[in-house]
Amino acid sequence: MQIPQVDRGLSNRGGSTTGYFIRDIEGSVLTLMAAFVIVALPIVAHIVHPLLGILTVLLLATICAIVAPGVAIVTILASFMFQNLVVSLVSNWVHSKAEFDVIRAYNFLILCTCWLTIAIRFLMNWRTKPGNIVIFLKVTTAALTAIGVYFVVGFVLYGTAAIVNLRNIAMPLLLFQICLVVFAERTVRITPALTGLGISVIFCAIIEVLFRDQWLNYTNSEKYWTLFNGPNWVTLQLDEQARKTGEVITTLTDTFRISFFNSPLLSDIGVPVMRIFGPNMHAISFAYCLIMFAIFTLYRGRLLQATVFIALAVLCSVKGPVIVFLMVAISWSIYCIIGSRLAFVFHSIAVVAYAVVGVIVGSRIGDYHVLGLMSGFYNFFENPIGRGIGIGGNLSPLFNTIDFQQAQAVGHTPFPVESSVGVLLYQMGIFALAPIGAYVWLSWKLLKLGSITQNGLHVAMAFTLLSIVANGLFQEEAYFAPLSLTSFLALGGMIIGAGVREGMTG
Repeated sequence: MQIPQVDRGLSNRGGSTTGYFIRDIEGSVLTLMAAFVIVALPIVAHIVHPLLGILTVLLLATICAIVAPGVAIVTILASFMFQNLVVSLVSNWVHSKAEFDVIRAYNFLILCTCWLTIAIRFLMNWRTKPGNIVIFLKVTTAALTAIGVYFVVGFVLYGTAAIVNLRNIAMPLLLFQICLVVFAERTVRITPALTGLGISVIFCAIIEVLFRDQWLNYTNSEKYWTLFNGPNWVTLQLDEQARKTGEVITTLTDTFRISFFNSPLLSDIGVPVMRIFGPNMHAISFAYCLIMFAIFTLYRGRLLQATVFIALAVLCSVKGPVIVFLMVAISWSIYCIIGSRLAFVFHSIAVVAYAVVGVIVGSRIGDYHVLGLMSGFYNFFENPIGRGIGIGGNLSPLFNTIDFQQAQAVGHTPFPVESSVGVLLYQMGIFALAPIGAYVWLSWKLLKLGSITQNGLHVAMAFTLLSIVANGLFQEEAYFAPLSLTSFLALGGMIIGAGVREGMTG
C-alpha cells in the first residue's frame, strides 16, 4: 500500500528496487512488532496491577510519539483493530465489568497520550512549522473546544458516562490532528506497515469465516462476550429477545446470526447471515475498517486487494459501510468524466437525496435508526442548547428500556439512539454543528487538494468523508466507532499533512 504525495513508490527511487522492497518489509515488520507490543503489554501489565498497566501505556506511548511518531500512528490504528482481541485472550483474569471497560479504554489512552505529546512538541516550535497548517488546526481545535465544554457540563451532570461519550466523539479529530502534524513535519514511510495491518485483518477475517468455532475457542470469545453483555441470569437480555422475537439463543454464534444486512427491507429474502466481528469484536466497526482498506487500495489501483476487502465487508452484513463504498464508487466514476468540482456537486446532491429518502422510507417502515434520529430532532427543538455529553445514545443504561413498538407508534424513541447526528444534537444542541461542520469542511479541502494533485485517492477520500457524514444520520457507529470516521479522518490527515508539507493545501 502507498499513500499518494507521502510515499511516491518504488518506481520513483534510484537504486535497486529489490533492495528497497526488502527494506520496506523489514521496516514494516519492526513497526508492527513495536505497535503490537505497545498495544498488548499494558493490558498484560494491568492484569498484574491496574496502576502498572496505566503507567506502562503512558510511558510507551510517550516514548513512541517522541522517537517515532509514524510508528505511533500505526500503533493507534493497530489498537483500534486488535486491542479487543488481546483483551479477549486475557479475559479469564478480568474479574469485573468495570475492570473490563477500563482495559478496553487503553486504546483511547494511547491516542490521548500521543496527541498530547505531539501537541506539546508542536507548540514548543510552532514558529518553525508550515504556515498553511494553521487553518486546519484552528478549525479542528474549535470543534474540539466545543466538545470539551459540553464534556465538562456532562461530567458534572452524568459522571463517568461523559468520559465514555467523550472518547467516541473526540477520537476522530484527535487522530486527524496527529496525522496532520506528523505528515506536515516530515516524510513518513508508513505505507508498508499499513499493508501489514491490512494483511493481518484479512487473515483474522478469513480464519473467523472458515473456522469460526475454533476462532471463538482459541480467542476466548465466550468470556469476552459475557463480560461485554453481562451474564444472562443478571441482564435477562436473551430471555427478553426470545420473548419479543420467538428466537431462542442457545450458543454465542446464535447471537451473530441476522437477516441479510439486518434490514426489514431485505428480510423477505430469507437469507440468514453469520456476521464477521473481526479481531476488534464489533461487526459494524470492522465493516468500516474493511471498507477503509478497500477504498485505500482500490483508488490506488490495487484491485485484487480491494476485492478481498469488499467481499469480507459484505460478509459483515452491515449496510452503512457498503452504502458509503457504492456512493464513492459512483461519484468517483463521474469525477473521471467531468472533473472533481462538478463530481463533488453531484455527490453532495446524492448525499442529500440519500438522507431524505432514508428518513422517509425509514419513517414509513418504523426503522429504529430513523426513530432515534427523529428523537434527536424532537429533543433539539425542545432544548436547542443541548444537555451535555454523556446522556442518550446506545451506551445509555436506559437503552434496554426502550419500547420500540411504542416508539414506532409515536414516530420517535424517548431519547436519541442509533444515530450519531441525533445523539450529538441531543447532547450538544446547535453546537453539534461544530464537529459535523468540521467534517464537511475537511471533505471540501480534500477535494480541493485532489483537484490540484489530480490524485484519485484524494478525491475518493473527499467523497468518503461526506458520505460518512450522511451515514451518521442513520448509524451511531458512523461517527463513534473507532474504525469508522476516525480511521478515514486518519487517512485524510495523512493526505492533507503531506499536502501542507509540499505547499499544496487546496
